[in-house]
Amino acid sequence: MGPVVGRELLAYDEDYTVNRLFAPKGGNGPIHKHPHKQVVYVLKGSGLFTCGGKDFDVKAGDVVQIESNEEHTFKDIYEDTEWLEIFTPGREDFKPEQ
Repeated sequence: MGPVVGRELLAYDEDYTVNRLFAPKGGNGPIHKHPHKQVVYVLKGSGLFTCGGKDFDVKAGDVVQIESNEEHTFKDIYEDTEWLEIFTPGREDFKPEQ
Protein backbone atom coordinates (compact mmCIF):
# COMPACT_ATOMS: atom_id res chain seq x y z
CA MET A 1 0.00 0.00 0.00
CA GLY A 2 1.20 3.53 -0.72
CA PRO A 3 1.16 6.76 1.23
CA VAL A 4 -2.40 6.74 2.56
CA VAL A 5 -2.63 9.29 5.34
CA GLY A 6 -5.53 11.33 6.66
CA ARG A 7 -4.92 14.69 8.32
CA GLU A 8 -7.14 16.76 10.61
CA LEU A 9 -6.09 20.30 11.53
CA LEU A 10 -6.58 20.75 15.30
CA ALA A 11 -5.00 24.18 15.87
CA TYR A 12 -3.32 26.84 13.76
CA ASP A 13 -1.42 29.97 14.71
CA GLU A 14 1.52 31.83 13.17
CA ASP A 15 3.69 30.31 15.91
CA TYR A 16 2.50 26.68 15.74
CA THR A 17 0.34 24.14 13.93
CA VAL A 18 -1.14 20.96 15.43
CA ASN A 19 -2.53 18.13 13.28
CA ARG A 20 -3.88 14.65 13.98
CA LEU A 21 -2.89 12.09 11.36
CA PHE A 22 -3.90 8.52 10.73
CA ALA A 23 -2.72 5.78 8.40
CA PRO A 24 -3.77 2.19 7.89
CA LYS A 25 -1.55 -0.84 8.33
CA GLY A 26 0.87 -1.04 5.40
CA GLY A 27 0.85 2.71 4.76
CA ASN A 28 4.01 4.75 4.31
CA GLY A 29 5.02 8.24 3.35
CA PRO A 30 7.58 9.94 1.16
CA ILE A 31 10.83 11.07 2.73
CA HIS A 32 10.60 14.84 3.10
CA LYS A 33 11.86 17.87 5.00
CA HIS A 34 10.69 21.39 5.78
CA PRO A 35 12.04 24.46 7.57
CA HIS A 36 9.78 23.89 10.60
CA LYS A 37 10.75 22.09 13.78
CA GLN A 38 8.35 19.21 14.38
CA VAL A 39 7.32 16.92 17.21
CA VAL A 40 5.46 13.66 16.53
CA TYR A 41 3.51 12.01 19.37
CA VAL A 42 2.16 8.53 18.58
CA LEU A 43 -1.39 8.16 19.95
CA LYS A 44 -2.00 4.55 18.93
CA GLY A 45 -0.49 1.90 16.71
CA SER A 46 3.13 1.46 15.64
CA GLY A 47 5.49 1.71 12.72
CA LEU A 48 9.00 2.14 11.39
CA PHE A 49 10.05 5.79 11.39
CA THR A 50 13.12 7.28 9.74
CA CYS A 51 14.64 10.55 10.86
CA GLY A 52 18.07 11.98 10.23
CA GLY A 53 19.09 8.88 8.29
CA LYS A 54 18.25 6.47 11.14
CA ASP A 55 15.38 3.97 11.26
CA PHE A 56 13.64 3.06 14.51
CA ASP A 57 10.38 1.54 15.70
CA VAL A 58 7.79 3.80 17.31
CA LYS A 59 4.62 2.88 19.21
CA ALA A 60 1.83 4.55 21.17
CA GLY A 61 3.30 6.95 23.71
CA ASP A 62 6.55 7.58 21.81
CA VAL A 63 7.75 11.07 20.90
CA VAL A 64 10.00 11.96 17.95
CA GLN A 65 11.69 15.36 17.73
CA ILE A 66 12.55 16.51 14.21
CA GLU A 67 14.87 19.43 13.59
CA SER A 68 14.41 22.01 10.83
CA ASN A 69 15.27 20.61 7.39
CA GLU A 70 15.85 17.08 8.74
CA GLU A 71 14.60 14.35 6.38
CA HIS A 72 11.95 12.09 7.93
CA THR A 73 8.89 9.88 7.33
CA PHE A 74 6.95 6.84 8.44
CA LYS A 75 8.54 4.13 6.27
CA ASP A 76 6.17 1.35 7.26
CA ILE A 77 2.99 1.39 9.34
CA TYR A 78 2.76 -1.94 11.22
CA GLU A 79 -0.88 -1.49 12.28
CA ASP A 80 -3.55 1.20 12.02
CA THR A 81 -1.78 4.20 13.56
CA GLU A 82 -2.68 7.72 14.75
CA TRP A 83 -0.31 10.49 15.77
CA LEU A 84 -0.14 14.18 16.52
CA GLU A 85 2.29 16.44 14.70
CA ILE A 86 3.22 19.83 16.11
CA PHE A 87 5.12 22.36 14.01
CA THR A 88 6.82 25.60 14.92
CA PRO A 89 6.49 28.12 13.47
CA GLY A 90 3.01 27.57 12.01
CA ARG A 91 2.79 25.92 8.60
CA GLU A 92 1.30 28.36 6.08
CA ASP A 93 0.37 25.43 3.83
CA PHE A 94 -1.99 24.15 6.57
CA LYS A 95 -3.52 27.55 7.33
CA PRO A 96 -7.34 27.27 7.30
CA GLU A 97 -9.20 29.30 4.71
CA GLN A 98 -10.82 32.40 6.14
